[in-house]
Amino acid sequence: MAEPTEPQNPDEPVVVEPVPAAAHLGVDPVVPEVADDAAVDDVAEPVVVEPVTVEPVTVEPVTAEPVVAEPVVPVVAAPVVSEADAAAAREVVYVQAATPPPTRHNRGFGVLISLLGAVAFALLYIAVIAVLIAIAGASLDATLSSFLQSMAFWVPVAVYAVVSSLFALIVNRAAWWAHALGSLFVAVITYGVSGGIVALALGVIGMTPDEGVATLGRVFGSAQLIVALVLAREVALWFGLAIAARGRRVKERNVAERAAFDQSVADRRAEYERAHPSA
Repeated sequence: MAEPTEPQNPDEPVVVEPVPAAAHLGVDPVVPEVADDAAVDDVAEPVVVEPVTVEPVTVEPVTAEPVVAEPVVPVVAAPVVSEADAAAAREVVYVQAATPPPTRHNRGFGVLISLLGAVAFALLYIAVIAVLIAIAGASLDATLSSFLQSMAFWVPVAVYAVVSSLFALIVNRAAWWAHALGSLFVAVITYGVSGGIVALALGVIGMTPDEGVATLGRVFGSAQLIVALVLAREVALWFGLAIAARGRRVKERNVAERAAFDQSVADRRAEYERAHPSA
């Protein structure tokens, strides 16, 4: 292998002869040796690396906004209705509701009979007092005329009319035994209320105790008021029986009308079920 020759003149170009590649086969490479003290640092001046201050990076917290899920609206599939079903649904059947018969009362008739009884009570009252006047031998015309203008006559008649009418409103369609017992209450109330009104009219409240007791005894023990007590019981009994008789007929009529109404409703229902078996 040809050794390189050092150039004599640095300005002259160095001509390197090409060496065939076959000449390098099996030849060890030549590494030039360099002394340790001959190593020279190519850096003329030391490089001073300045420290770099890294500023801390502040990471702002990220607030996650809640995500509101929209409600899911269920989708309902419309039912499939055939034309026949739609026509049957559009068909409207009007059925007149049956009206039950009204319940009949006996109050109006009872009040009317009670007022007629009050008239009968007044006439009987006058007749009995006239008989008592005749028995006593007093002047019938003068005494009877004075009686008709006094409270002893008008107060019991008015009280009986009010009490008997109220009792007729209360018992309504009651049976005869209710009027039989009620006549006693009508008579006692007529007697007590009439005597109290007459005593108040005479000024019993302003009297002394002895005078008040004497006045009350005279009023409640008078023949007129005792006659009113007896007549009130009898008139209330007999006219009450007339009211009870009509009340019985009214109850029977109500029962018959109700039975006819129930039968009519049952017949209509059976007819409807026969006409609409599928319903």
